[in-house]
Amino acid sequence: MMRTRLLFLGCLATACGGNISNDDLQFLNALPTREDLSAKLPGAERVWEMGSSRQRVAPLALGELSQFYANTRRAADDFNRGLDGVFSYLEGVRKSSPTTRTPEFRIWGPMENPRHPGHEVRFKMERKPEGFTFWIEFRPVGSDEAAWWSALEGRVHPEGGSRRGEGTLSILMAQMRDHGIQEPWFMGLERLDVDYQTSMLPISVRMHFVPGPPGSGSETSYAYHELPGGPGQMRFLSEDMDLVPGEQREKVAVLSRWTQDQGGMAIVEATGGDVPPGSTATLVECWDASFRTTYTKRNGESEEGDASSCPDVSALGE
Repeated sequence: MMRTRLLFLGCLATACGGNISNDDLQFLNALPTREDLSAKLPGAERVWEMGSSRQRVAPLALGELSQFYANTRRAADDFNRGLDGVFSYLEGVRKSSPTTRTPEFRIWGPMENPRHPGHEVRFKMERKPEGFTFWIEFRPVGSDEAAWWSALEGRVHPEGGSRRGEGTLSILMAQMRDHGIQEPWFMGLERLDVDYQTSMLPISVRMHFVPGPPGSGSETSYAYHELPGGPGQMRFLSEDMDLVPGEQREKVAVLSRWTQDQGGMAIVEATGGDVPPGSTATLVECWDASFRTTYTKRNGESEEGDASSCPDVSALGE
C-alpha cells in the first residue's frame, strides 16, 4: 500500500519549451517542494529490517538499536514515499513553460502517459483572490475537452514568501480505478489526503490514507512537525505491533521526537490486544546519536538506563 511512487503521473519536463515568465513564477512559487514537506529524521534513508513483517517490541538491552527509532524510520520513509510521486511530477512542471496562459490560469500539457497507454495527462492551476487551486487530470487519448477527469486536486494559500503558506491536496485513488488506471499500491484505498502549513514554525504536514469499503484496507495517518535545521517529531498509529507479551496485536500510538545530532525519544501508548480491557500500556524509549537505546520506562514504573540521556526537545512545545 505504501509504495507511493505515483509513476502513473508521467513527466511533463519535456512536454513543452519556451520561457517561463515572471507571472508564471507566481504560480510555480505557490507550490511547495519536496524539501519543504519531507520528514527529515536523521539516519539512513531506508527501512530498518526488523526480522519480521510483524513488529514485536521485546525488552531490549541498553545499547542495542532502538526499536522505536527503527519504527519511526519506517514511518518517516513511508511518509516521504507518500509525497514522492507528486513532487517528482511537480519538479517536471517547474522545468517547463505552460502550454496555455490566461491572466488567472495556466495549463502544462497535455502529453501521453507512457505508463498507461491510451491516457494523456495535464497539470492545471487557477489563481483566485484567496490563493491557487490545482489539478492533475487524465483523459483517453483522442477525447474532447469534456473527457478530462481529476486524479489529484489541491489548493494553496500563499503567505510569508515564496513557497510559504498553507495548503491541501488529495490523490483520488477510487476515481483512478473507476477510469481504468490500476496500481497495486492503492488497492483498497479511497483517497490520500495531505494538508500542510509552512508559513510559521514549526512547519507541519499531515497525511491520511483513507480506506475504501469496510474490509478493503486499513486507515493510516501521520503528522509531522519540524523546526528547520533543528528538532522534529512524528505522530503515527500502528495496528501491527506487539507491545505487550502475548499473541494479539495492540493498537499503538507513537509520538517520536528527535534532534539532528543528539538522538531522540518515543512516547508510546497501546490499547487492545493483550492489554487488559480499559487499560493503556505505556513506554518511553530514548536513543542516542547512533540510534542505540539509552533509556526505557514501561507503564510509568519499570526503568532502565539514565533518564538524563534523553535529548532536550522542548523547542517543539507540548
